[in-house]
This record gives sequence, structure tokens and C-alpha cells, in this order.
Amino acid sequence: MAPMHVNDLDTPCLLLDLERVEGNIAAMAAFFEGKAAGIRPHFKTPKTPEVAWRQLAAGAVGITVAKLGEAEVLADARLGPILMANQVVGRVKLDRLMTLLARGVDITVAVEAEENIWELAEAAKRTGQTPAAIIEVDGGMHRCGTATPAETVRLAQLLEESGIRYRGLMGYEGHAVLLPDAAERESKASASLGIVITHAEALAEVGMAPEIVSVGGTGTFAIAGEWPGVTEIQAGSYVFMDGRYQTVLPGKFRCALTLLTTVISVHEGYAVCDAGLKSLTGEFGMPASEDGRIKVRGLSEEHAHLVGEGVAGLRLGDRVQLVPSHGDTTLNLHDVYHVTRDGEVIDEWPILAARKFK
Repeated sequence: MAPMHVNDLDTPCLLLDLERVEGNIAAMAAFFEGKAAGIRPHFKTPKTPEVAWRQLAAGAVGITVAKLGEAEVLADARLGPILMANQVVGRVKLDRLMTLLARGVDITVAVEAEENIWELAEAAKRTGQTPAAIIEVDGGMHRCGTATPAETVRLAQLLEESGIRYRGLMGYEGHAVLLPDAAERESKASASLGIVITHAEALAEVGMAPEIVSVGGTGTFAIAGEWPGVTEIQAGSYVFMDGRYQTVLPGKFRCALTLLTTVISVHEGYAVCDAGLKSLTGEFGMPASEDGRIKVRGLSEEHAHLVGEGVAGLRLGDRVQLVPSHGDTTLNLHDVYHVTRDGEVIDEWPILAARKFK
């Protein structure tokens, strides 16, 4: 497309600074250079193959997904290998998984229960496919995962007995990744990683040492990435670096994703722009401009109330770029990124996995 200035865009719309995206990818790749572990970035953040292939080109060992819909988008783009860090439960979803396998897609899924292994094995027998799986361990987040090493060993044995390719295990210290205090974050992450490695050691003791030990997020990548026995990290948010993560890892990566808005009303002490809850989320706190001079006081369906020292100079029709507090949920509301460099829109990338929550 012919370059155009960002102020020529209709709003609200997403801007993606390509220089910053590429810089964030390079910074994460540099961290893992020479380390035993690698980065398998999570697709739940970019949701576009354009970013995933850049991450793979920079040395990523694969791509992580949360949902089959995301895996299907990657499969269509011929990107992988794919780790689905989630369980595939029920015939409808298992049939979709088998279809991916029949297409030759390299995808590994997570399991945590015997019943799920049995239905996975039945689907494999019915379709003639050979699925691969890792076992999810509860490292203290208390969401999904096995509770004891003995349970993990039993599931690994059952996978092999059922003809499913056993590949290892995963955990996620999600209860630690957003803790702003570095010492507390390291303490809780270390405790979680210790649990996961205990399970890995139990598997090794019975001759089933895991090929994959997958953990980590953006807030803990530097801890988990150097943890003995870990083979890969699932960090995703680093590539765009939203407002919430900037409070956790200030200066580590640069904010690449903003929402461009238009000022539609100006009053003494505040202004209003055309972005509300239908285009911008606030569950991790209210968005703000990158320099912090303009803050969002509140969001309604189609309006954001702007306050702060930066509102004094605003006029009707002015453009304001807001940094989402949570990029993943904000971008999921949109269909396209307007890719920019030096204030010029140089491309448009469809967010092909937006709302792929099935």
C-alpha cells in the first residue's frame, strides 16, 4: 500500500510500530542466544502470522497457542511447530485437532486427566492419526494441571500405552508474571518452577525424561529462561508490551501497540475521545498516553474520558494515541493493525486470529 500519515486514518484504530515490534523480537532472541532454553512465543498476543513468522525467523523454536482457532490460522500460514498449551476436550474439538494432524500440522496438545487421554486415544484410533501431548503441571496457579509427580508419571505412562506420543510437560507461573515487586516475583516464580522440575525429575527416574519442559511468561522470562531443566519459554506480551507489563518490566521492551483515537469533546479539565469499551479494554487498569500526560479516567461503551496535564492543549479533532493496559484483549476487538514507521502507515496486517476463542 502507498504510505499515508496516521492522522489520515479513521478512528478508533490500532497502530503497530514495526520498528518497535522488530526491536522487541530481536531483544528476546538476544536473551536466549547461547542458552539451553528457547523462546516459543505465545500467539495469543499478536494473533497475526506476520508477527509469528518474524519471531520464527529470529530463532523461535515454535509458536504457542491457547485455542484450536489460533492453531488453524497458523496452519493456514504454514507456521509452526505449534504447542497448544491447553486441553482439547470433547468430540467437536478433537475432530478439529485430528483434521489438523491429517493436514500434516506439527501440533502438540496439553493433557491433565486420564479421561482426556482416553478420548484423545479414541479419536486417534477413529481417524488413524497419531497425536502428541505434554502433561500440564499445576505449579501453584491452581488453574489446570496435575497435583503430584506420581500423577504426572501415571499420565505419561498412559499416553504411551494409548499410542499417543508423549513429549514432556509444561507449567505456567501465571500467578507471578505480573507482580510488580521483582523480589516477590522471583520468589513465587522460583517456587513454581521448582514444582515443575520436581515432576520432570520424577519422569526421568522412570525412564521418561521429558523432551519438552515448557514454562514462563513475559514477566518471568529472565527467571525461567535460565532455570535448569527448562527447554522453552511461552512469553507472548513482550512483542507489543502493553501498559500493565511496562509497570512490571520497565525499559525491557518498548510499547509497540497503541489505539489511535479522535477528540470529540473538550471541557474544562477533561476531554472525551471516540474509544470506549467496544474498542479498548481496561481490566488491567485504565489506558494512558505513552508519556503519561493524558490518562483515561473512565470508559463507557463508545467514549473515554481523558484527564491529566496533557488535556489542556487538546482541541476538537485532535488525535490521541492510547497505550492499552492489556493489549491481548484490546486487539482481540479489532480486525486489522495499521503498521507504522516514523508516523507513516506502511502496511495493514489482518488480525486473523481475533476472536478465535474456540
